[in-house]
Amino acid sequence: MNFKVLLAAAALAGAGQFVTPDTAEACPQWQLSGRANLGVLGGGYLYSPRHWNVVAGGSTNLSYCGLGGFGYVVDQPDFEFQFQNDGNYGRLEISVNGYCDTVLLVNDAYGNWHFNDDHNGLNPQVDIWGPASGTYDVWVGTYGTGTCNATLELETWNH
Repeated sequence: MNFKVLLAAAALAGAGQFVTPDTAEACPQWQLSGRANLGVLGGGYLYSPRHWNVVAGGSTNLSYCGLGGFGYVVDQPDFEFQFQNDGNYGRLEISVNGYCDTVLLVNDAYGNWHFNDDHNGLNPQVDIWGPASGTYDVWVGTYGTGTCNATLELETWNH
């Protein structure tokens, strides 16, 4: 077992998830750089919704990971960004609009995992209240084993 696997298991356990080193090997790797690095995104910039295209899905089966979600993602984050909250934005909304049944997995600036499936029809949404400044990793997956085109949307709110 390698150091990354142990680190991932420790991080997931610290986030309130029961994950053994064996299941951590099946988890997406938050330590990897995002396939698309969105750079530094300020709360004011995201006050108007921003969109990025992505192919949803992958071969990493979340049901083996122990995060309480089901779906398929790529191992490496689809997106990585540095969120800069100046204190005025109480909610960071991360959502997906897909051409199939999509799922959303987020690792926030504190290392906490967030998962959603089917918030709005077949499209997921994660709301992070009191979002901290720091690195966010985002995976856009599919409920089934296939892939489809999708759009990631990021937006901040004052409440």
